[in-house]
Amino acid sequence: MKRVFLYVSGGDYAALAFEENFNAQKVYEKMVRRGLSEITVSDGIDIIIKEFGEIDDKFIEFMKDHLCDYDQLKDADIFEVKPAKEED
Repeated sequence: MKRVFLYVSGGDYAALAFEENFNAQKVYEKMVRRGLSEITVSDGIDIIIKEFGEIDDKFIEFMKDHLCDYDQLKDADIFEVKPAKEED
């Protein structure tokens, strides 16, 4: 099962500002419609679509809890979105 994330970065509080001001799913869908894999939105927030194969939820939780610092996640973070429907 494919898992899709938006990797959000761009400096101090970029991920926090994204989370507070944008809907990750809507941003992702707009990017897909426009054929974009990377964009920069207001205030220099950089967004990159990252697709992976099967990833266990426990692994993601472990990464965020043990390898990321809360303050770092304010600047750069991942936001899971539902994958775009595949064309037949």
